[in-house]
Amino acid sequence: MKRILVLTEVELPSDFPGQVEHYLDNLVTVEVRKTNFEGLKSQFRDVRRGQIKADELLDYLEPRVRNYEGFDKIVLVIDDDGYVQGLNFVFGVAKIGGSLALVFTKRLRGEQTLYHTRILKEVLHELGHSFGLDHCPNPRCVMYFSNTITDTDRKGPGFCERCIAKLHTLIR
Repeated sequence: MKRILVLTEVELPSDFPGQVEHYLDNLVTVEVRKTNFEGLKSQFRDVRRGQIKADELLDYLEPRVRNYEGFDKIVLVIDDDGYVQGLNFVFGVAKIGGSLALVFTKRLRGEQTLYHTRILKEVLHELGHSFGLDHCPNPRCVMYFSNTITDTDRKGPGFCERCIAKLHTLIR
């Protein structure tokens, strides 16, 4: 069973770990810990843009978190805005097959239930990448590329049949 650690700056519902486990077909166990990333954010902030350099932060942290406390995957839920070169913003980043995923919450905000659902979708999406999934052409699949918040709201937190089947193969 794969172990996932979610380190978050934002308050998440108590059932968040169970939701992630459910949508990953109970192939994983999830632990959530509240933390603060102010030091990291200031180190990787592009002052001119007022955003975190997501790819640089990912590259910096990835080798430092491999097998952290025995976890297979780590997700940072960062209460800020992120971008990568060539894009105005990103909701999250992860490397295909990597051990780390980052989710940025600034553009996910809305009423509390909607906000938490958006975070769940982005956590699942980035974990999908970290397990080896690419973007999916199905706009209802959580692995669909979200270019706007409307795209995120339209897709479900679940994986389509093709992606969940591939995920089973990749996780096992």
